[in-house]
Amino acid sequence: MVALPAIRQLVFLAADLESTIAAARQHLGLKPGINDAEGMAKLGFVHEVLTIDQTFLEFTAPLSDDTMPGRLVARKGDIGYMVVIQVADVEATKARAAERGMKPVFEEPYEGHSITQWHPRSFGTLAEFDQIRPPETWHMAPRIFEHGSTEVVQDVSAIELAVSDPPAMAAVWAAVLDVPVAPDGASLELSGCTARFVRAEANAGLVAVELPATDRANTGRVFTISGVEFRLV
Repeated sequence: MVALPAIRQLVFLAADLESTIAAARQHLGLKPGINDAEGMAKLGFVHEVLTIDQTFLEFTAPLSDDTMPGRLVARKGDIGYMVVIQVADVEATKARAAERGMKPVFEEPYEGHSITQWHPRSFGTLAEFDQIRPPETWHMAPRIFEHGSTEVVQDVSAIELAVSDPPAMAAVWAAVLDVPVAPDGASLELSGCTARFVRAEANAGLVAVELPATDRANTGRVFTISGVEFRLV
């Protein structure tokens, strides 16, 4: 069982889903994924979720140019879109956020789980904090676990979020998730995955992902998918 809180899913937004999925599968050795076509269409997306083992990469694209994601891609290009954190108690998480004057921009149940999404101004990226029932599962289980592959990479080990004030943003995440800030003052550990905050002129969100290479000969490989730098470590 994954210790909580934990980074479980990263979401990317690109102009073209097919080519992005092809690049992800080629570089990361992942199997074809699964989707919730009807549910995501209501939000203006097409998507596919690729499974590693206990972490997931969701690649999305606009359903059409006149949707919210279509306008976002037109403005920003391919981007890292959202970071999804599994928490043990979403109500306690919301209460700690409320103490800092923050509240979810979206909240509703999904498959018996509690989903909350938070504005990028609050967390440096669109963030989702989910309480999963039972905690050892995930969205779209069990089929999401049937498509995993660790032939090329292992589960995500670190992410980088580009923000205007890394120490301040690390402190916000630490307070809301009830975990300590690391000694460097600009990162925190979430169930063995490091959330690292790096300086940018303005909040740019998810800019890099690190994954351990299954074959150590691949350590050091760097490539870009959906505008995000992927590093094999």
